[in-house]
Amino acid sequence: MVSAQQNPAEMSGGESREEILQAAAELFMEFGYAATSIDAVAQRLGATKGRIYHHYRSKADLFFDVQVAAMTRLTDQIEPIARSSGDAVERLSAMALRHTQILLKELPMQKVAVQGLERHLLEASAAAKRLRSVVKMRDDYEQMFVEVIDDGIRAGSFVDLPARLLSKPFFGALNWATVWYSQRRLQSEAAIDDIAHTLAAYALRGLLKDSNDEAARATPLFQYHLG
Repeated sequence: MVSAQQNPAEMSGGESREEILQAAAELFMEFGYAATSIDAVAQRLGATKGRIYHHYRSKADLFFDVQVAAMTRLTDQIEPIARSSGDAVERLSAMALRHTQILLKELPMQKVAVQGLERHLLEASAAAKRLRSVVKMRDDYEQMFVEVIDDGIRAGSFVDLPARLLSKPFFGALNWATVWYSQRRLQSEAAIDDIAHTLAAYALRGLLKDSNDEAARATPLFQYHLG
């Protein structure tokens, strides 16, 4: 069984496991947890059930690993920005932009992660430990944003309210894209990036003090180097 602290992509059979996770994420997104089965994942891949069961003993294990893969991807991309130098506005704007780009470009897996999993698995006592581990990954990820927001409050850049409170509508503005966004066929990377820039800038302006609003519109999202 894969631990919630392990990156599924690093386990044995890497490419095969990645394919399974992607197919499962698409099905969870399209049909929900209850209506998705191991049979359906195998059918989506054009494979046998044995291929899936070689890696996963149950649908719940597969669902957990979709969560882990999505949160690991976000954390790996966002943590270097959160820990970098630069003022809080620059860091938070870059974090928001990269977060939103990943949501839009990797929609199936990220949508499953953003929507959470408690309502599906709280009744499964055997899943409680893994559930807590995945929830902690999500909480630790959000905490990086809270800390940068707190830095901005202390610097006088963001409105003077509790940082954790401010993080809720901030994430809400970004993560709601997983509800309404659907990538169009042949939609370019540049077009997706434009949407990500717009959403990230919108979320950031909700935190800024009025005197800094104009500056935020003009610079941080476009000048901060994401690498």
